Amino acid sequence: MNKEADVLKVDGLPIVSANFCWSVGVLMEKFLKALGSKKFMAIKCPKCGYICVPPRSRCVRCNTKMGEKDLIELSGKGTLVSYTVAHVELDGKANFKDLEKPKLIGAIKPDDADSTIFMPLGEVEPKDLKTGMKVSLQWNKDTKGELTDIKYFKP
Repeated sequence: MNKEADVLKVDGLPIVSANFCWSVGVLMEKFLKALGSKKFMAIKCPKCGYICVPPRSRCVRCNTKMGEKDLIELSGKGTLVSYTVAHVELDGKANFKDLEKPKLIGAIKPDDADSTIFMPLGEVEPKDLKTGMKVSLQWNKDTKGELTDIKYFKP
């Protein structure tokens, strides 16, 4: 590109398309596949007993390596630890858009687990939400082995 004729001039930003493919790892893959069978999985540290959902390859408490043999199934019941009421969401173009109806998102500590998971809440009005309330997992009718297999947690 020594001549000006070889230089491509662009007004504004060019559109760039980039495709990516990455693995969620063996444990998260097992977690997602289990959702397709309506099973809610966690992982239990073989050293200290800490139970984490979704599963991780290292214990967050003692850093012990964990694997498939440490996966356990949870009941799908839990306790609402905290929550938020969202009145806006991203529109996919880095802008916010107002929601017709607020979305409820809960920090849920599953029974028999030590960690929390953030999931949608349903069949409840914002005014009726209370920390400490018991909630249970509700599945979508058709499951595919995706996070969206979980419809929401309800009181």
